[in-house]
Amino acid sequence: MLRTEVHQHKVSRMESILKGIAASNRVAGAYLFVGPPGAGKLAAAEYFATVLECPKQDIIRIVPDGAALKIEQIRDLQEWTKYGPSAGRYLLAIVAKADTMTSQAAAAFLKTLEEPAPGVTFVLLAERGEQIPLTIVSRCQQLIFAEPRQAWQRQPVNSEWYNEFMALGRKSQLELLTISAKLEKDKEKLETLLYDLVHFASYELANNQMARIILESLRQLKRRANARLALDLMVLKLAQVGGK
Repeated sequence: MLRTEVHQHKVSRMESILKGIAASNRVAGAYLFVGPPGAGKLAAAEYFATVLECPKQDIIRIVPDGAALKIEQIRDLQEWTKYGPSAGRYLLAIVAKADTMTSQAAAAFLKTLEEPAPGVTFVLLAERGEQIPLTIVSRCQQLIFAEPRQAWQRQPVNSEWYNEFMALGRKSQLELLTISAKLEKDKEKLETLLYDLVHFASYELANNQMARIILESLRQLKRRANARLALDLMVLKLAQVGGK
């Protein structure tokens, strides 16, 4: 599954990624754009429609009816997309706030992904990818959006952790496991700390691999995976890709 970091301030990189997908003639049936509000997910989806040369009648947008995307909306989407594009090569369906789908809507949407009409591509926009069922996520190519660089600043309270993560590659396995044990103890602040370290890895270390590893660990923790095991694996993987 493709997972690519896209930062709003690097427009040319985002355009290059989407242009490359469009030019590859291997456009996937579904993409998941994940990131915070204001990160440019909708603009990227609309740009994707442009590079896919979708005419207006082959661009569909749905947004939640109230607080959630409901099964009736997904059924409407199924009707709109079941015959494929009407005028161009691709029909692009943009699903806003896909992380608000009800369980019934998600089940219906999964069936749509399993049997897509030729030429139909779905783009799901979400702030919290962990809120989307894994059965749907596994069928999507992912682009992970982050806040602009200037939106993040070092948090003095986390200075010790910044130093630890910068030096992970120089630590022994025992030292690394000691770090994960220390992370596990601070359960109340763990989620906030890990999100801050995602930004630290992306913006200050310019290491998107590290950011992806931390994000994946956050996903596992939110799904109530074994915390110690998830943190152990996270720290060991981080030591392999950065912090030297």
